[in-house]
Amino acid sequence: MRTNKSLKNSISNVFFSLLIGVIGFIKVKVFVNGLSNDIYSLNQLFYQIFSYIVITDIGFGLIINKQLYNAFAEEDYEKVNKIYSTSRKFYKVIGLLMMLIAFVLSFFVKYFTKAAISPMYMQIIFIIFIFRNVVDYFFVAPRYVLEADQKIYKVNHYIKSIKIIESLIEIILVLLGIDYFFVIIPGIFVTIFIDIFVNQKIYKMYPWLKNDKSFDLKYLRGTKDVIWRKIAGLLNSNTDIILISAFINPINVIIYTSYVYITKFITDTVYLVTSSITPSFANVFFKESKEKTFSVFTELNIFLLFIASFVFIMLYGFLNSLITFWIGKQYVVNNFVLFLFCFSAFQIIAEKPIAIFINGVGLFKETKVSTIAEAILNVVISILLVNKLGIAGVLIGTVVSKMSTTFVQNAMYIYKNKFKKSSYEYFILYCSVIFISLGFISLYNIINLNITNVFSWIILVLIFSVVIFICLFLIFYLFYKSFRMLINRGIYMLKNKKHFKSN
Repeated sequence: MRTNKSLKNSISNVFFSLLIGVIGFIKVKVFVNGLSNDIYSLNQLFYQIFSYIVITDIGFGLIINKQLYNAFAEEDYEKVNKIYSTSRKFYKVIGLLMMLIAFVLSFFVKYFTKAAISPMYMQIIFIIFIFRNVVDYFFVAPRYVLEADQKIYKVNHYIKSIKIIESLIEIILVLLGIDYFFVIIPGIFVTIFIDIFVNQKIYKMYPWLKNDKSFDLKYLRGTKDVIWRKIAGLLNSNTDIILISAFINPINVIIYTSYVYITKFITDTVYLVTSSITPSFANVFFKESKEKTFSVFTELNIFLLFIASFVFIMLYGFLNSLITFWIGKQYVVNNFVLFLFCFSAFQIIAEKPIAIFINGVGLFKETKVSTIAEAILNVVISILLVNKLGIAGVLIGTVVSKMSTTFVQNAMYIYKNKFKKSSYEYFILYCSVIFISLGFISLYNIINLNITNVFSWIILVLIFSVVIFICLFLIFYLFYKSFRMLINRGIYMLKNKKHFKSN
């Protein structure tokens, strides 16, 4: 049952992720060409500022998810209801607080950008932009219940479909030359509509889910540790654009966000699959033995290292040419910056098993120090290098800080304290996969890829993806025992499935 739910969630998430990604590619292209550089860079800056405003929810989402996972595992539906009621009231307060913060910040937005735009206009569209995104917080509580019960796939198609419609409306408005002010307005009404619609669906699925007016602070325990983790996460992922916007120029914002859009699209797709696994993983940890938990973790780790390596190699070979055909050659970066973008994507995917373990089990207090250290180091390095190296400077800050802090500390803690094992093999495995990836990447310098048009790009991507996938598969299968066990177990399950069907 657990595996079945995870699979359904994964399929739903991946399908819509791919569909939204395709629409997103079109949207970015239209926005880059249809909006001025100043307006487009401002749009990206607003997303980053909003990410910091979101910190006001103090990481409650992670805490409430953990509480709900446990409640559903215990089949304590009265407890689920109390947690839901608490979260509903909490998020209403948070929504109002976010709007207040946004209003105050609107007077200072002009200092975060070099865009040549009227401060008054900038302030107005900032408030509207933030309100469009904050509205969701007034309706989000029921979705946490559905997610904890591993049934989010039942409403995913409604949520994502409406979001696709919203993007299409924005694309049409930009193509018609409508002012950006009116482009962002429809999103408010779209968000309210989908939130009300989806919540009604959830209430029908859980008729016992009622707002009993309770507010129990015990369901917020652990928040103080989560907030530091959330702040650190924001500094790591949302500082770069602000620094580029403030210290360089709008053109570099477009370059950075275009590359990040593609790499983030890929890493987010992986995240959507693995996020569906998180409740199941938490269930395994709380109900199964340490050996079983370690076995699941090991298989997940080697699988994601395989995916990370494949993504790393393919991105380095074809990302620059994709940018050329997508938005223009003037936005292409040099090989060093390209490498940093690709390696950052590798890090995000490869270290996902550690993140899943931390989030699923709730190790927020235990990993607080390393997370804060990563954030501080990232910001310091980025600020020191951004003026000298530009985009490369902020990327170096991201890559170096992660590699030298959370990568080491979190892995060591989990292996030592939860698995009661040495982390030596984990680090050896991680580093060996990096060297394998670098070996493939070096071949691009030998093979001179002559990509002259989109058609040749597609053909070469298809050929190289098949060849690299097969080569990586053979290397992993021959040299990594955990990968062989994963594949053999998968083959065994497929054979048994066919056997049962034939009977």
